[in-house]
Amino acid sequence: MSNDSKENAGEEVIGKLDKVADSLEIASTQLSNVVTQQQLDLIRERISGAENELSAVKTGFENLAMRTAAHADEAESGIEALAEEQSALERDFAGMRALVITSFVVATISLLGLIIVSI
Repeated sequence: MSNDSKENAGEEVIGKLDKVADSLEIASTQLSNVVTQQQLDLIRERISGAENELSAVKTGFENLAMRTAAHADEAESGIEALAEEQSALERDFAGMRALVITSFVVATISLLGLIIVSI
């Protein structure tokens, strides 16, 4: 009987050790799942932050593009105004040149007329 009781005690110890091993395995798996879940949560937070930053960059880029287009329109208007001013200045210069040449011719004719009259 002492042999039977020792075998029963041994089997009980083995059964308890199996239960402890199973409990440890379950706890290890759960802990592993918790760590994995924490990593997933961290990754989700980082992705969310990156999406927010990307959205802010996209909005900033769109604003920059709109302002650049507005400045380009203003520059185009300025260039057109400068071209018109240049054209007007060229006409004024041509007119002044014509007036100078005409006044020189009139002065020469007047001088010749005075010379002829005085002779």
